[in-house]
Amino acid sequence: MMNKKLAIFALVDLLMRLRRSVAGNTLAMVAAGLVPLTAMIGSGVDMSRAYMVKSRLQQACDAGVLAGRKAMADGEYTTAAKGIAEDYFDINFPNDYMESTNASFTTDNPAGGSTVVGNASVTVPTVIMRMFNIDGMDMAVNCTAQLEIANSDITFVLDNTGSMACPENSNTDQCNRYFVANGYVPVEGVAFEGLSQTSRLAALRTAMDSFYSTIDDAAENSGARVRYAFVPYSQTVNTGYLLQPDHIVNEHSYQSTELETIEYFRSQNPTYTADCDRYFGTWPGYRVYGRYDATYGGCIWDEERRVYRQVTFDVSNYKAGIATQDPTERTSNSYTWAGCIEERDTIGTGAISFDIGSGQFSPSGLFDLDIDGAPFDDATRWRPYWPEISVRRFFGIESTTDVDETRTPQVACPARSATLAQYANLADYQTFNQSLIPDGGTYHDIGLLWGARLSSTTGIFSANVQEAPNNGGFVGRHLVWMTDGDLGASTSAYSSYGIERHDGRITGVVNGESDEYGAQVPNIETRYTELCRAIKAKGIRLWVVAFNTALTTELTDCASPNSSYVANNASELNTAFAIIAEQIAELRLTE
Repeated sequence: MMNKKLAIFALVDLLMRLRRSVAGNTLAMVAAGLVPLTAMIGSGVDMSRAYMVKSRLQQACDAGVLAGRKAMADGEYTTAAKGIAEDYFDINFPNDYMESTNASFTTDNPAGGSTVVGNASVTVPTVIMRMFNIDGMDMAVNCTAQLEIANSDITFVLDNTGSMACPENSNTDQCNRYFVANGYVPVEGVAFEGLSQTSRLAALRTAMDSFYSTIDDAAENSGARVRYAFVPYSQTVNTGYLLQPDHIVNEHSYQSTELETIEYFRSQNPTYTADCDRYFGTWPGYRVYGRYDATYGGCIWDEERRVYRQVTFDVSNYKAGIATQDPTERTSNSYTWAGCIEERDTIGTGAISFDIGSGQFSPSGLFDLDIDGAPFDDATRWRPYWPEISVRRFFGIESTTDVDETRTPQVACPARSATLAQYANLADYQTFNQSLIPDGGTYHDIGLLWGARLSSTTGIFSANVQEAPNNGGFVGRHLVWMTDGDLGASTSAYSSYGIERHDGRITGVVNGESDEYGAQVPNIETRYTELCRAIKAKGIRLWVVAFNTALTTELTDCASPNSSYVANNASELNTAFAIIAEQIAELRLTE
Protein backbone atom coordinates (compact mmCIF):
# COMPACT_ATOMS: atom_id res chain seq x y z
CA MET A 1 0.00 0.00 0.00
CA MET A 2 2.82 2.28 0.97
CA ASN A 3 4.58 1.56 -2.33
CA LYS A 4 1.44 2.50 -4.27
CA LYS A 5 1.16 5.83 -2.50
CA LEU A 6 4.80 6.56 -3.11
CA ALA A 7 4.31 5.89 -6.86
CA ILE A 8 1.37 8.32 -7.00
CA PHE A 9 3.32 11.01 -5.13
CA ALA A 10 6.23 10.50 -7.53
CA LEU A 11 3.97 10.92 -10.58
CA VAL A 12 2.38 14.07 -9.19
CA ASP A 13 5.79 15.46 -8.40
CA LEU A 14 6.93 14.75 -11.96
CA LEU A 15 3.94 16.48 -13.46
CA MET A 16 4.41 19.50 -11.20
CA ARG A 17 8.03 19.77 -12.18
CA LEU A 18 7.09 19.48 -15.89
CA ARG A 19 4.51 22.21 -15.42
CA ARG A 20 7.07 24.53 -13.93
CA SER A 21 9.77 23.71 -16.60
CA VAL A 22 9.91 25.68 -19.98
CA ALA A 23 12.60 23.53 -21.54
CA GLY A 24 11.49 21.98 -24.97
CA ASN A 25 8.64 24.41 -25.72
CA THR A 26 10.20 25.46 -29.11
CA LEU A 27 9.78 22.05 -30.60
CA ALA A 28 6.14 22.01 -29.65
CA MET A 29 5.56 25.44 -31.06
CA VAL A 30 7.29 24.56 -34.36
CA ALA A 31 5.23 21.43 -34.63
CA ALA A 32 2.07 23.41 -34.00
CA GLY A 33 3.03 26.12 -36.57
CA LEU A 34 3.89 23.73 -39.38
CA VAL A 35 0.29 23.48 -40.52
CA PRO A 36 -0.38 27.20 -41.21
CA LEU A 37 3.15 27.67 -42.50
CA THR A 38 2.68 24.86 -44.97
CA ALA A 39 -0.56 26.45 -46.12
CA MET A 40 1.11 29.83 -46.65
CA ILE A 41 4.05 28.46 -48.60
CA GLY A 42 1.82 26.12 -50.57
CA SER A 43 -0.55 28.89 -51.57
CA GLY A 44 2.40 30.98 -52.74
CA VAL A 45 3.80 28.17 -54.85
CA ASP A 46 0.44 27.28 -56.33
CA MET A 47 -0.54 30.92 -56.93
CA SER A 48 2.77 31.50 -58.72
CA ARG A 49 2.06 28.55 -60.97
CA ALA A 50 -1.49 29.82 -61.53
CA TYR A 51 -0.18 33.27 -62.49
CA MET A 52 2.18 31.75 -65.08
CA VAL A 53 -0.69 29.71 -66.52
CA LYS A 54 -3.01 32.72 -66.65
CA SER A 55 -0.37 34.85 -68.35
CA ARG A 56 0.20 32.16 -70.99
CA LEU A 57 -3.55 31.73 -71.35
CA GLN A 58 -3.97 35.48 -72.02
CA GLN A 59 -1.22 35.42 -74.63
CA ALA A 60 -2.84 32.47 -76.38
CA CYS A 61 -6.27 34.12 -76.23
CA ASP A 62 -4.86 37.32 -77.77
CA ALA A 63 -3.08 35.39 -80.50
CA GLY A 64 -6.26 33.50 -81.31
CA VAL A 65 -8.54 36.52 -81.72
CA LEU A 66 -5.90 38.43 -83.70
CA ALA A 67 -5.55 35.51 -86.11
CA GLY A 68 -9.30 35.05 -86.32
CA ARG A 69 -9.91 38.72 -87.09
CA LYS A 70 -7.15 38.76 -89.67
CA ALA A 71 -8.71 35.73 -91.36
CA MET A 72 -11.93 37.70 -91.97
CA ALA A 73 -10.71 38.54 -95.49
CA ASP A 74 -14.23 38.96 -96.82
CA GLY A 75 -15.52 40.75 -93.74
CA GLU A 76 -17.34 37.65 -92.44
CA TYR A 77 -16.32 35.53 -89.47
CA THR A 78 -16.56 32.18 -91.18
CA THR A 79 -16.05 28.69 -89.80
CA ALA A 80 -12.62 28.72 -91.44
CA ALA A 81 -11.67 31.97 -89.67
CA LYS A 82 -12.85 30.54 -86.35
CA GLY A 83 -10.76 27.43 -86.98
CA ILE A 84 -7.67 29.56 -87.58
CA ALA A 85 -8.30 31.36 -84.28
CA GLU A 86 -8.49 28.02 -82.47
CA ASP A 87 -5.30 26.79 -84.16
CA TYR A 88 -3.39 29.85 -83.00
CA PHE A 89 -4.70 29.37 -79.46
CA ASP A 90 -3.62 25.74 -79.45
CA ILE A 91 -0.15 26.63 -80.72
CA ASN A 92 0.32 29.24 -78.02
CA PHE A 93 -1.19 27.17 -75.19
CA PRO A 94 0.05 23.57 -75.48
CA ASN A 95 -1.85 20.68 -73.97
CA ASP A 96 -0.91 19.94 -70.34
CA TYR A 97 0.89 23.25 -69.94
CA MET A 98 1.95 23.23 -66.26
CA GLU A 99 -0.18 20.06 -65.98
CA SER A 100 -3.33 22.16 -66.61
CA THR A 101 -6.57 20.50 -67.68
CA ASN A 102 -9.95 21.33 -69.21
CA ALA A 103 -8.53 24.05 -71.52
CA SER A 104 -11.31 25.83 -73.44
CA PHE A 105 -11.27 28.62 -76.04
CA THR A 106 -14.31 30.12 -77.77
CA THR A 107 -14.62 33.12 -80.11
CA ASP A 108 -17.43 35.17 -81.56
CA ASN A 109 -18.02 38.07 -83.92
CA PRO A 110 -20.76 40.13 -82.23
CA ALA A 111 -23.30 41.57 -84.63
CA GLY A 112 -21.05 40.83 -87.58
CA GLY A 113 -18.90 43.88 -86.82
CA SER A 114 -15.17 44.49 -87.01
CA THR A 115 -14.45 42.86 -83.63
CA VAL A 116 -13.64 39.29 -82.63
CA VAL A 117 -14.01 38.48 -78.93
CA GLY A 118 -12.61 35.44 -77.18
CA ASN A 119 -12.92 33.64 -73.86
CA ALA A 120 -10.38 31.12 -72.58
CA SER A 121 -10.37 29.02 -69.41
CA VAL A 122 -8.33 26.25 -67.85
CA THR A 123 -7.99 24.34 -64.54
CA VAL A 124 -4.59 24.44 -62.83
CA PRO A 125 -3.90 21.52 -60.45
CA THR A 126 -2.35 22.41 -57.10
CA VAL A 127 0.90 20.94 -55.81
CA ILE A 128 0.84 21.83 -52.11
CA MET A 129 -2.69 22.96 -51.49
CA ARG A 130 -4.10 19.57 -52.33
CA MET A 131 -2.97 18.60 -48.82
CA PHE A 132 -5.82 20.85 -47.69
CA ASN A 133 -8.36 19.33 -50.09
CA ILE A 134 -7.87 22.08 -52.73
CA ASP A 135 -7.14 20.06 -55.85
CA GLY A 136 -7.21 22.79 -58.52
CA MET A 137 -7.86 26.42 -59.42
CA ASP A 138 -9.98 27.63 -62.35
CA MET A 139 -8.42 30.39 -64.52
CA ALA A 140 -10.36 32.46 -67.11
CA VAL A 141 -9.42 35.39 -69.40
CA ASN A 142 -11.12 37.53 -72.05
CA CYS A 143 -9.60 38.99 -75.22
CA THR A 144 -10.78 41.26 -78.06
CA ALA A 145 -9.24 42.09 -81.44
CA GLN A 146 -10.60 45.00 -83.44
CA LEU A 147 -9.79 47.00 -86.55
CA GLU A 148 -9.20 50.64 -85.76
CA ILE A 149 -8.33 53.35 -88.24
CA ALA A 150 -6.66 56.74 -88.06
CA ASN A 151 -7.48 59.67 -90.38
CA SER A 152 -7.01 58.39 -93.93
CA ASP A 153 -7.23 59.80 -97.47
CA ILE A 154 -7.60 57.03 -100.05
CA THR A 155 -7.42 57.65 -103.81
CA PHE A 156 -8.57 54.86 -106.13
CA VAL A 157 -6.96 54.78 -109.59
CA LEU A 158 -9.07 52.30 -111.53
CA ASP A 159 -8.51 50.68 -114.89
CA ASN A 160 -11.81 51.36 -116.69
CA THR A 161 -10.80 49.97 -120.08
CA GLY A 162 -12.76 47.71 -122.44
CA SER A 163 -11.23 44.50 -121.07
CA MET A 164 -13.03 45.14 -117.78
CA ALA A 165 -16.15 43.88 -119.59
CA CYS A 166 -14.62 40.38 -119.80
CA PRO A 167 -15.67 37.56 -117.44
CA GLU A 168 -14.09 37.98 -113.99
CA ASN A 169 -12.36 34.60 -114.21
CA SER A 170 -11.09 34.91 -117.81
CA ASN A 171 -7.42 35.03 -118.71
CA THR A 172 -6.00 37.26 -121.45
CA ASP A 173 -6.64 34.79 -124.29
CA GLN A 174 -10.20 34.10 -123.15
CA CYS A 175 -10.84 37.83 -122.81
CA ASN A 176 -9.62 38.42 -126.37
CA ARG A 177 -11.95 35.70 -127.68
CA TYR A 178 -14.80 37.20 -125.67
CA PHE A 179 -14.29 40.48 -127.48
CA VAL A 180 -14.22 38.84 -130.88
CA ALA A 181 -17.40 36.91 -130.09
CA ASN A 182 -19.14 40.15 -129.14
CA GLY A 183 -18.08 42.09 -132.22
CA TYR A 184 -15.31 43.99 -130.35
CA VAL A 185 -17.96 45.78 -128.28
CA PRO A 186 -17.18 45.89 -124.52
CA VAL A 187 -20.44 44.40 -123.23
CA GLU A 188 -20.71 42.81 -119.79
CA GLY A 189 -22.36 39.60 -118.63
CA VAL A 190 -22.62 37.62 -121.89
CA ALA A 191 -22.44 33.83 -121.52
CA PHE A 192 -19.18 32.60 -123.05
CA GLU A 193 -17.21 29.34 -122.93
CA GLY A 194 -18.64 28.39 -119.55
CA LEU A 195 -16.97 31.35 -117.87
CA SER A 196 -18.58 33.52 -115.21
CA GLN A 197 -21.22 35.98 -116.38
CA THR A 198 -19.97 38.41 -113.76
CA SER A 199 -17.70 40.92 -115.47
CA ARG A 200 -14.36 42.10 -114.14
CA LEU A 201 -15.93 45.50 -113.59
CA ALA A 202 -18.79 44.01 -111.58
CA ALA A 203 -16.22 42.16 -109.47
CA LEU A 204 -14.40 45.45 -108.93
CA ARG A 205 -17.60 47.14 -107.77
CA THR A 206 -18.17 44.38 -105.21
CA ALA A 207 -14.57 44.49 -103.98
CA MET A 208 -14.76 48.27 -103.58
CA ASP A 209 -17.98 47.91 -101.59
CA SER A 210 -16.30 45.41 -99.25
CA PHE A 211 -13.34 47.77 -98.91
CA TYR A 212 -15.65 50.57 -97.83
CA SER A 213 -17.45 48.33 -95.32
CA THR A 214 -14.18 47.19 -93.74
CA ILE A 215 -12.91 50.75 -93.36
CA ASP A 216 -16.29 52.00 -92.16
CA ASP A 217 -16.47 49.33 -89.46
CA ALA A 218 -12.94 50.19 -88.33
CA ALA A 219 -13.79 53.90 -88.18
CA GLU A 220 -16.99 53.43 -86.19
CA ASN A 221 -16.86 55.36 -82.90
CA SER A 222 -13.18 56.13 -83.51
CA GLY A 223 -13.61 59.78 -84.46
CA ALA A 224 -11.34 59.19 -87.47
CA ARG A 225 -11.99 60.97 -90.77
CA VAL A 226 -11.84 58.80 -93.89
CA ARG A 227 -12.08 60.33 -97.38
CA TYR A 228 -12.05 58.84 -100.86
CA ALA A 229 -11.05 60.17 -104.28
CA PHE A 230 -11.63 58.34 -107.58
CA VAL A 231 -9.77 58.38 -110.91
CA PRO A 232 -11.15 55.95 -113.52
CA TYR A 233 -8.92 55.89 -116.59
CA SER A 234 -8.64 54.40 -120.06
CA GLN A 235 -7.18 56.47 -122.92
CA THR A 236 -7.73 59.62 -120.93
CA VAL A 237 -9.34 60.79 -117.68
CA ASN A 238 -12.44 62.83 -116.99
CA THR A 239 -11.03 65.62 -114.83
CA GLY A 240 -11.86 68.75 -116.81
CA TYR A 241 -14.71 69.98 -114.63
CA LEU A 242 -12.44 69.75 -111.57
CA LEU A 243 -10.23 72.45 -113.14
CA GLN A 244 -10.66 76.19 -113.06
CA PRO A 245 -11.76 77.69 -116.42
CA ASP A 246 -8.45 79.50 -116.91
CA HIS A 247 -6.61 76.18 -116.49
CA ILE A 248 -7.96 75.20 -119.92
CA VAL A 249 -7.07 76.74 -123.29
CA ASN A 250 -9.53 78.76 -125.37
CA GLU A 251 -8.17 77.44 -128.67
CA HIS A 252 -6.75 74.07 -129.54
CA SER A 253 -5.49 72.29 -132.66
CA TYR A 254 -7.15 68.92 -133.29
CA GLN A 255 -6.44 66.25 -135.89
CA SER A 256 -9.69 66.98 -137.69
CA THR A 257 -11.19 68.34 -140.91
CA GLU A 258 -12.42 71.58 -142.43
CA LEU A 259 -13.85 72.94 -145.66
CA GLU A 260 -11.37 74.72 -147.85
CA THR A 261 -11.90 76.60 -151.10
CA ILE A 262 -9.34 75.50 -153.71
CA GLU A 263 -8.88 77.81 -156.69
CA TYR A 264 -7.57 76.34 -159.95
CA PHE A 265 -7.81 79.23 -162.41
CA ARG A 266 -9.30 82.71 -162.86
CA SER A 267 -9.78 85.00 -165.88
CA GLN A 268 -11.35 88.36 -166.78
CA ASN A 269 -11.36 87.50 -170.49
CA PRO A 270 -14.79 88.58 -171.85
CA THR A 271 -14.96 85.37 -173.83
CA TYR A 272 -15.68 83.61 -170.53
CA THR A 273 -17.20 86.28 -168.36
CA ALA A 274 -20.38 86.43 -170.38
CA ASP A 275 -21.24 82.90 -169.31
CA CYS A 276 -18.66 81.49 -166.87
CA ASP A 277 -20.52 78.32 -165.95
CA ARG A 278 -20.43 77.07 -169.57
CA TYR A 279 -16.69 76.62 -169.38
CA PHE A 280 -14.82 74.00 -167.41
CA GLY A 281 -11.36 72.75 -166.81
CA THR A 282 -10.09 69.38 -165.66
CA TRP A 283 -7.81 69.75 -162.64
CA PRO A 284 -8.18 67.17 -159.87
CA GLY A 285 -9.22 64.52 -162.40
CA TYR A 286 -12.73 65.76 -163.05
CA ARG A 287 -14.47 68.79 -164.56
CA VAL A 288 -14.61 72.01 -162.58
CA TYR A 289 -16.94 74.68 -163.99
CA GLY A 290 -16.32 78.36 -163.67
CA ARG A 291 -18.37 80.92 -161.75
CA TYR A 292 -18.61 84.66 -162.03
CA ASP A 293 -17.19 86.62 -159.08
CA ALA A 294 -18.45 90.23 -159.01
CA THR A 295 -15.70 91.40 -156.66
CA TYR A 296 -13.05 90.05 -158.99
CA GLY A 297 -14.98 91.00 -162.11
CA GLY A 298 -14.32 87.76 -163.91
CA CYS A 299 -14.55 83.99 -163.91
CA ILE A 300 -13.06 81.80 -161.18
CA TRP A 301 -12.65 78.07 -161.47
CA ASP A 302 -12.60 76.76 -157.87
CA GLU A 303 -14.37 74.36 -155.56
CA GLU A 304 -14.96 73.85 -151.86
CA ARG A 305 -13.37 70.64 -150.76
CA ARG A 306 -13.03 68.93 -147.40
CA VAL A 307 -9.48 68.68 -146.15
CA TYR A 308 -8.34 66.38 -143.35
CA ARG A 309 -5.49 67.82 -141.28
CA GLN A 310 -4.71 69.54 -138.00
CA VAL A 311 -7.18 72.37 -137.49
CA THR A 312 -7.40 75.00 -134.76
CA PHE A 313 -10.84 75.59 -133.26
CA ASP A 314 -12.26 77.95 -130.67
CA VAL A 315 -13.16 75.88 -127.58
CA SER A 316 -14.11 78.70 -125.20
CA ASN A 317 -17.80 77.74 -125.19
CA TYR A 318 -17.18 74.01 -125.44
CA LYS A 319 -14.95 73.94 -122.33
CA ALA A 320 -17.66 75.79 -120.39
CA GLY A 321 -20.13 72.97 -120.98
CA ILE A 322 -22.13 74.95 -123.55
CA ALA A 323 -23.60 72.97 -126.45
CA THR A 324 -21.37 73.92 -129.40
CA GLN A 325 -22.17 73.45 -133.07
CA ASP A 326 -19.90 71.11 -134.99
CA PRO A 327 -17.05 73.42 -136.08
CA THR A 328 -16.02 71.06 -138.90
CA GLU A 329 -19.40 71.56 -140.64
CA ARG A 330 -19.57 67.85 -141.38
CA THR A 331 -22.81 67.72 -139.44
CA SER A 332 -25.40 70.06 -138.03
CA ASN A 333 -24.95 68.54 -134.60
CA SER A 334 -24.08 70.36 -131.41
CA TYR A 335 -21.72 68.79 -128.89
CA THR A 336 -21.32 69.27 -125.13
CA TRP A 337 -18.04 68.56 -123.43
CA ALA A 338 -18.09 65.43 -121.24
CA GLY A 339 -15.06 66.61 -119.26
CA CYS A 340 -12.22 64.43 -120.54
CA ILE A 341 -8.94 66.16 -121.24
CA GLU A 342 -5.87 66.25 -123.42
CA GLU A 343 -2.66 66.74 -121.49
CA ARG A 344 -0.33 69.71 -121.43
CA ASP A 345 2.76 70.05 -123.61
CA THR A 346 5.36 67.33 -123.27
CA ILE A 347 8.55 65.96 -124.85
CA GLY A 348 8.33 62.95 -127.16
CA THR A 349 11.09 60.77 -125.71
CA GLY A 350 11.69 57.63 -123.72
CA ALA A 351 14.64 59.17 -121.84
CA ILE A 352 12.55 60.37 -118.89
CA SER A 353 13.54 60.20 -115.24
CA PHE A 354 12.40 61.50 -111.87
CA ASP A 355 14.92 62.86 -109.38
CA ILE A 356 13.85 62.26 -105.78
CA GLY A 357 16.22 64.93 -104.46
CA SER A 358 14.83 67.78 -106.55
CA GLY A 359 11.36 66.34 -106.97
CA GLN A 360 11.57 67.13 -110.72
CA PHE A 361 11.24 65.22 -113.97
CA SER A 362 13.80 65.54 -116.71
CA PRO A 363 14.28 66.62 -119.42
CA SER A 364 12.79 70.07 -118.95
CA GLY A 365 9.59 70.78 -120.84
CA LEU A 366 7.62 67.82 -119.46
CA PHE A 367 4.75 70.05 -118.39
CA ASP A 368 2.37 67.10 -118.53
CA LEU A 369 4.27 65.20 -115.83
CA ASP A 370 4.37 68.21 -113.53
CA ILE A 371 2.15 66.91 -110.70
CA ASP A 372 1.85 70.15 -108.75
CA GLY A 373 2.39 73.07 -111.08
CA ALA A 374 -0.50 75.40 -111.96
CA PRO A 375 -0.86 76.58 -115.59
CA PHE A 376 0.66 79.93 -116.59
CA ASP A 377 0.43 79.82 -120.41
CA ASP A 378 -1.12 77.70 -123.16
CA ALA A 379 1.76 75.22 -123.08
CA THR A 380 0.93 74.47 -119.44
CA ARG A 381 -2.87 74.51 -119.79
CA TRP A 382 -5.05 71.48 -120.42
CA ARG A 383 -7.21 70.99 -123.54
CA PRO A 384 -10.75 69.62 -123.94
CA TYR A 385 -10.95 66.09 -125.36
CA TRP A 386 -13.31 66.41 -128.36
CA PRO A 387 -13.91 62.96 -129.86
CA GLU A 388 -16.72 63.92 -132.29
CA ILE A 389 -14.47 66.16 -134.41
CA SER A 390 -11.28 64.08 -134.28
CA VAL A 391 -10.17 62.21 -137.39
CA ARG A 392 -7.14 60.07 -138.13
CA ARG A 393 -5.46 59.77 -141.50
CA PHE A 394 -3.13 57.11 -142.77
CA PHE A 395 -0.03 59.30 -142.76
CA GLY A 396 1.00 62.65 -144.12
CA ILE A 397 0.22 66.23 -143.19
CA GLU A 398 -3.20 66.32 -144.86
CA SER A 399 -5.63 64.48 -147.08
CA THR A 400 -8.46 65.60 -149.33
CA THR A 401 -10.50 62.42 -149.34
CA ASP A 402 -12.34 60.56 -146.60
CA VAL A 403 -12.95 57.39 -148.63
CA ASP A 404 -9.78 55.38 -148.05
CA GLU A 405 -7.33 57.58 -146.23
CA THR A 406 -9.22 58.46 -143.06
CA ARG A 407 -10.70 56.48 -140.23
CA THR A 408 -12.55 57.33 -137.05
CA PRO A 409 -10.02 56.87 -134.23
CA GLN A 410 -10.76 54.76 -131.18
CA VAL A 411 -12.19 57.14 -128.60
CA ALA A 412 -13.19 56.68 -124.96
CA CYS A 413 -14.10 59.02 -122.13
CA PRO A 414 -14.52 57.36 -118.70
CA ALA A 415 -16.70 58.47 -115.81
CA ARG A 416 -15.85 61.71 -114.05
CA SER A 417 -13.13 61.67 -111.42
CA ALA A 418 -13.87 62.90 -107.91
CA THR A 419 -11.73 64.74 -105.38
CA LEU A 420 -11.34 63.64 -101.77
CA ALA A 421 -14.63 63.55 -99.89
CA GLN A 422 -16.31 61.69 -97.04
CA TYR A 423 -19.12 59.26 -97.84
CA ALA A 424 -21.65 58.93 -95.04
CA ASN A 425 -22.87 55.51 -96.12
CA LEU A 426 -22.33 52.73 -98.62
CA ALA A 427 -25.19 53.90 -100.86
CA ASP A 428 -23.54 57.30 -101.39
CA TYR A 429 -20.21 55.64 -102.06
CA GLN A 430 -21.80 53.26 -104.57
CA THR A 431 -23.03 56.20 -106.63
CA PHE A 432 -19.52 56.43 -108.01
CA ASN A 433 -19.12 52.67 -108.54
CA GLN A 434 -22.27 52.47 -110.62
CA SER A 435 -21.05 55.18 -113.00
CA LEU A 436 -18.19 53.01 -114.29
CA ILE A 437 -18.56 51.68 -117.84
CA PRO A 438 -15.81 49.62 -119.54
CA ASP A 439 -14.40 51.17 -122.72
CA GLY A 440 -11.16 52.14 -124.41
CA GLY A 441 -7.49 51.22 -124.38
CA THR A 442 -5.08 51.02 -121.45
CA TYR A 443 -2.83 54.02 -120.72
CA HIS A 444 -1.51 53.60 -117.16
CA ASP A 445 0.42 56.87 -117.11
CA ILE A 446 -2.61 59.15 -117.35
CA GLY A 447 -4.43 57.37 -114.49
CA LEU A 448 -1.46 57.49 -112.13
CA LEU A 449 -0.69 61.10 -113.07
CA TRP A 450 -4.14 62.30 -112.04
CA GLY A 451 -4.23 60.03 -109.02
CA ALA A 452 -1.07 61.84 -107.90
CA ARG A 453 -2.61 65.26 -108.59
CA LEU A 454 -5.73 64.50 -106.54
CA SER A 455 -3.58 63.18 -103.66
CA SER A 456 -0.79 65.77 -103.52
CA THR A 457 -0.62 68.16 -100.58
CA THR A 458 1.25 70.74 -102.66
CA GLY A 459 -0.61 70.74 -105.97
CA ILE A 460 -3.55 72.51 -107.54
CA PHE A 461 -5.97 70.53 -105.35
CA SER A 462 -4.02 71.19 -102.13
CA ALA A 463 -6.89 73.12 -100.51
CA ASN A 464 -8.99 69.97 -100.70
CA VAL A 465 -6.17 67.59 -99.78
CA GLN A 466 -4.90 69.60 -96.81
CA GLU A 467 -8.32 70.27 -95.28
CA ALA A 468 -7.67 69.47 -91.62
CA PRO A 469 -9.80 66.85 -89.86
CA ASN A 470 -11.80 68.02 -86.86
CA ASN A 471 -9.74 65.83 -84.55
CA GLY A 472 -6.55 67.56 -85.62
CA GLY A 473 -4.74 64.24 -86.06
CA PHE A 474 -2.25 62.97 -88.63
CA VAL A 475 -3.65 61.93 -92.02
CA GLY A 476 -2.36 58.78 -93.71
CA ARG A 477 -2.35 59.01 -97.51
CA HIS A 478 -2.93 56.02 -99.79
CA LEU A 479 -3.28 55.46 -103.53
CA VAL A 480 -4.84 52.13 -104.56
CA TRP A 481 -4.20 51.30 -108.23
CA MET A 482 -6.03 48.41 -109.86
CA THR A 483 -5.36 47.30 -113.44
CA ASP A 484 -6.48 44.25 -115.40
CA GLY A 485 -4.04 44.41 -118.27
CA ASP A 486 -0.86 45.40 -119.98
CA LEU A 487 -0.55 48.68 -121.82
CA GLY A 488 -3.04 48.81 -124.68
CA ALA A 489 -1.77 51.93 -126.42
CA SER A 490 -2.31 52.54 -130.15
CA THR A 491 -0.85 55.13 -132.47
CA SER A 492 -4.23 55.49 -134.20
CA ALA A 493 -6.32 55.92 -131.03
CA TYR A 494 -7.36 59.33 -129.71
CA SER A 495 -5.90 59.60 -126.22
CA SER A 496 -5.00 62.33 -123.76
CA TYR A 497 -2.02 63.02 -126.04
CA GLY A 498 -3.98 63.35 -129.26
CA ILE A 499 -3.56 60.86 -132.11
CA GLU A 500 0.01 59.67 -131.78
CA ARG A 501 0.66 58.92 -135.46
CA HIS A 502 -0.02 62.58 -136.28
CA ASP A 503 0.83 64.40 -133.04
CA GLY A 504 3.88 62.43 -131.91
CA ARG A 505 3.68 63.76 -128.35
CA ILE A 506 4.95 60.52 -126.81
CA THR A 507 7.25 59.18 -129.54
CA GLY A 508 8.42 62.40 -131.19
CA VAL A 509 7.48 60.89 -134.58
CA VAL A 510 5.03 63.15 -136.48
CA ASN A 511 3.10 61.97 -139.55
CA GLY A 512 5.73 59.37 -140.29
CA GLU A 513 5.39 55.78 -141.36
CA SER A 514 8.03 54.42 -139.01
CA ASP A 515 7.21 52.11 -136.13
CA GLU A 516 5.76 54.63 -133.70
CA TYR A 517 4.05 51.82 -131.79
CA GLY A 518 7.43 50.23 -131.10
CA ALA A 519 8.41 53.43 -129.30
CA GLN A 520 5.02 54.38 -127.87
CA VAL A 521 4.52 51.48 -125.48
CA PRO A 522 8.00 51.48 -123.87
CA ASN A 523 7.89 55.28 -123.61
CA ILE A 524 4.56 55.12 -121.77
CA GLU A 525 5.93 52.36 -119.53
CA THR A 526 8.87 54.57 -118.61
CA ARG A 527 6.55 57.47 -117.88
CA TYR A 528 4.30 55.52 -115.53
CA THR A 529 7.16 53.80 -113.67
CA GLU A 530 8.79 57.20 -113.05
CA LEU A 531 5.43 58.55 -111.91
CA CYS A 532 5.28 55.72 -109.37
CA ARG A 533 8.57 56.94 -107.92
CA ALA A 534 7.24 60.50 -107.76
CA ILE A 535 4.08 59.38 -105.96
CA LYS A 536 6.00 57.44 -103.30
CA ALA A 537 8.39 60.36 -102.87
CA LYS A 538 5.41 62.41 -101.70
CA GLY A 539 4.88 60.07 -98.74
CA ILE A 540 1.86 58.39 -100.33
CA ARG A 541 1.64 54.63 -99.86
CA LEU A 542 1.06 53.13 -103.30
CA TRP A 543 -0.88 49.85 -103.45
CA VAL A 544 -1.05 47.83 -106.69
CA VAL A 545 -3.55 45.09 -107.57
CA ALA A 546 -3.05 43.13 -110.80
CA PHE A 547 -6.40 41.60 -111.80
CA ASN A 548 -6.37 38.75 -114.34
CA THR A 549 -2.91 39.83 -115.43
CA ALA A 550 0.65 39.08 -114.40
CA LEU A 551 2.14 40.95 -111.47
CA THR A 552 5.11 42.12 -113.52
CA THR A 553 8.36 43.49 -112.16
CA GLU A 554 7.21 46.95 -113.26
CA LEU A 555 4.00 46.65 -111.24
CA THR A 556 5.76 45.26 -108.17
CA ASP A 557 8.42 47.97 -108.31
CA CYS A 558 5.72 50.59 -108.73
CA ALA A 559 4.12 49.61 -105.43
CA SER A 560 5.38 50.57 -102.00
CA PRO A 561 7.14 47.72 -100.13
CA ASN A 562 4.83 44.78 -99.39
CA SER A 563 1.96 46.51 -101.17
CA SER A 564 1.36 44.56 -104.41
CA TYR A 565 -1.19 41.81 -105.00
CA VAL A 566 -2.43 39.59 -107.80
CA ALA A 567 -6.02 38.35 -108.24
CA ASN A 568 -7.25 35.88 -110.86
CA ASN A 569 -10.97 36.03 -110.14
CA ALA A 570 -13.62 37.96 -108.25
CA SER A 571 -13.00 36.17 -104.95
CA GLU A 572 -9.27 36.85 -105.03
CA LEU A 573 -9.88 40.48 -105.97
CA ASN A 574 -12.22 40.86 -103.02
CA THR A 575 -9.59 39.30 -100.76
CA ALA A 576 -6.86 41.62 -102.06
CA PHE A 577 -8.97 44.71 -101.45
CA ALA A 578 -9.94 43.43 -97.99
CA ILE A 579 -6.29 42.86 -97.06
CA ILE A 580 -5.40 46.38 -98.17
CA ALA A 581 -8.32 47.82 -96.19
CA GLU A 582 -7.29 45.90 -93.08
CA GLN A 583 -3.67 47.02 -93.37
CA ILE A 584 -4.79 50.63 -93.74
CA ALA A 585 -7.08 50.19 -90.74
CA GLU A 586 -4.57 48.27 -88.57
CA LEU A 587 -5.51 45.35 -86.34
CA ARG A 588 -5.22 45.93 -82.58
CA LEU A 589 -5.99 44.30 -79.26
CA THR A 590 -8.57 46.34 -77.40
CA GLU A 591 -8.99 44.17 -74.28
